[in-house]
Amino acid sequence: FGQIDALASPGGKKYSSCRYWYWVQFHLHSQLMAASRYAGDKGVALMGDLPIGVSRHGVEVWARPELFKLDKLTGAPPDAFTEMGQNWHFPAYDWDRMARDGFAWWRARLRSMSNYFHAMRIDHILGYFRLWELPFHAVTGLGGRFNPSHAISKEELDAKGLWDRQRLSRPYVRSHLLERRFGTGWEAVAKRFLELGQHGVYSFKPGLDTEAAVLDSMDRDPVAVEGMSRDKVLETLLMMLNDRCLLRDDRAPDDRFYPRVGLWQTDSYAQLGQDWQLKLKELHDSYLSWRQESLFEATARDRLKILQTSSNMLLVGEDLGMLSPACLPKVLADLAIPGLRIPRVTGGPPSAYPYLSVAASSSHDMATLAAWWEGLDGAKRLAVWKDMEGQGVPPEKCTPEVARQVVLKLLASPSLLTLIPIQDLLSCWPEYASKAPAGDQINTPGIQHYWRWRCSASLEEMAANQPFKDMIRGLVEGAGRLVR
Repeated sequence: FGQIDALASPGGKKYSSCRYWYWVQFHLHSQLMAASRYAGDKGVALMGDLPIGVSRHGVEVWARPELFKLDKLTGAPPDAFTEMGQNWHFPAYDWDRMARDGFAWWRARLRSMSNYFHAMRIDHILGYFRLWELPFHAVTGLGGRFNPSHAISKEELDAKGLWDRQRLSRPYVRSHLLERRFGTGWEAVAKRFLELGQHGVYSFKPGLDTEAAVLDSMDRDPVAVEGMSRDKVLETLLMMLNDRCLLRDDRAPDDRFYPRVGLWQTDSYAQLGQDWQLKLKELHDSYLSWRQESLFEATARDRLKILQTSSNMLLVGEDLGMLSPACLPKVLADLAIPGLRIPRVTGGPPSAYPYLSVAASSSHDMATLAAWWEGLDGAKRLAVWKDMEGQGVPPEKCTPEVARQVVLKLLASPSLLTLIPIQDLLSCWPEYASKAPAGDQINTPGIQHYWRWRCSASLEEMAANQPFKDMIRGLVEGAGRLVR
């Protein structure tokens, strides 16, 4: 801290540029404290958000760089919604280093947030079981692995007769595969990025063999391929760079390996014999399931208990996501941490939700209630309408009546809490309902991180609209959630 003080204190080299932000932070602190006290006096609890990561350029990393793995990034593996996975560009936590002082950084973080909030949403709670870790030069989320996790040992590969580890862990690129990907432009791509090796197998040129290097090369001088946009050429190159079955551990590259998630979708896998395919698929599936369960469970219990014992805030787990550990529900139940229940994800009627849960109509990471409803096919819409105890045939449009019925049933669920995003609440009122709900999604994970949605009605306008407030009160009161 001495070096930071020397830079940022009065007389320091950076003081003039830092003091403005001191002023901003002080007033943000003062205003949020005042708002929190006002809400508490009115019997209103505030819920904050605990992001899974921090910016590598933020104050946390600047002040305590030793607590982070600055040579690693975090994200999410590929799934049905994001073929190339997600790269959040957050540095990975060094949990072992954090443990040396009893996780003081985490405890201070929670204590500080408890000054303002009464409850806390834990973003991506799956990350406390395991986090998807990527090399620093990653652009996509394809080349990662879970940390912590039990790797595949060379002895396991030997026992299964998977002896050609070089073949399995390098991008599999041949001329006929290049032609299939890039058509007649494949030779121009090969000339820029590849060199021909033995047995007709290409490899990426030194200096162009990472995702960041490929991106930089395409940014500086894009390769033109007929019938393909620049972005499509880049995407295809990045997929080709990750066309492999196994990833080597950077600390023990000859001894420990990890499966490339979705390896059966690669050319590397497709060009293997059936025997090797079956063995690799078995290793892939075990890595993502039973092989890690005890490790994931023990890890989550330790880390989540640190959060729980750091403040008196109610913790709520955002437990949505693919490849969830089987132990997730048990761990949350044992620690009394409610998880989310959202109709489109959970399915079933809200009346069946458990008490230890938080019912919600949508979240910032998905389409709003109206956009989701209007994207359903007829059969699915009817099934949802029945779950919401609606009468008759539901309309294709998310009318205010539809929105109110969904919100009412979520409020009436047994769940400990119900969260209704403002967009979904506005859909309940004709005057405020969006005319283009597809544009109201705040964030699209892995694709768009803009957070630019703006409410069409001002707070002052809504506060002055007594019929609108009466409608909200009626929903809350009708569901039996009005605390007097």
